[in-house]
Amino acid sequence: MFKSLYIMDENGHLLYSKNFMKQQYDENILIGFFTSIANFSREALGGVVKNLNLGQNNKLILLPNAEERLLGAAIVSDNDNEELISRILKNVLQDFIDTYSPDYEIEKILEEEMQHIVNSNLSDNILHSPLKRLILSWIIVGPLTYPLILLSIYATNFIYLILDLNRFLSLEFLFTRFLPALILLSIFNIIILFLIPNFILGYLSPNRKIAFLNSIIYVGVSITLYFYSSEPNFAYIVISNLPLALIFSLFFLFVGTRYSSRKFLKK
Repeated sequence: MFKSLYIMDENGHLLYSKNFMKQQYDENILIGFFTSIANFSREALGGVVKNLNLGQNNKLILLPNAEERLLGAAIVSDNDNEELISRILKNVLQDFIDTYSPDYEIEKILEEEMQHIVNSNLSDNILHSPLKRLILSWIIVGPLTYPLILLSIYATNFIYLILDLNRFLSLEFLFTRFLPALILLSIFNIIILFLIPNFILGYLSPNRKIAFLNSIIYVGVSITLYFYSSEPNFAYIVISNLPLALIFSLFFLFVGTRYSSRKFLKK
């Protein structure tokens, strides 16, 4: 999440700042630090350093605007996605330029107007209330679980009939068709059952620990519901392939959390 935001010119004159935390920073020291890093990296490395780990779960993101000779800076949480932060910072900086260019006189920069610019750029990129997100994820995933189980059962039965897997098993048929089909069906069932729910759980969960816990709960609930379905023996398919089910679940969960981190800041 954003902890503080700064806009300054290339000479280190502060034009606007906003602190989102109770903890206060010495702005004079910070501005000098930001401009020193930007100028040093520009001269020594041929370009401005875009990010810097400050320690204690703090990370600095720098974004220069060469045309207007401005520098945007943000202190954020260490686990925030740099691409997302840079995009938000770029939009704030561009709105600032559109509003106050070309003079950037401090006395003309209105706090209320800047508050609107900052809030409008943040509002669409923040996932609020961890509890609400947690409840919402299960409101979506809960009703989805049993229909996915039924889809898994019907799809498996259909494939069994199409491939005629119920006929007498010769040794050749066992190794050339039945076992390969059984492996593919197991993978197919796992994908049907765990792709969408785990992606949603990862996307909406407040953090990875809660996402992982929700995923394990979902696996347990799914196996339990199989026992109460029209084909309770299907539960043993999932149980026998539990390591594979967990691997797929964690992969889909990771994709969801990764995608979420690129789109939203989490409070």
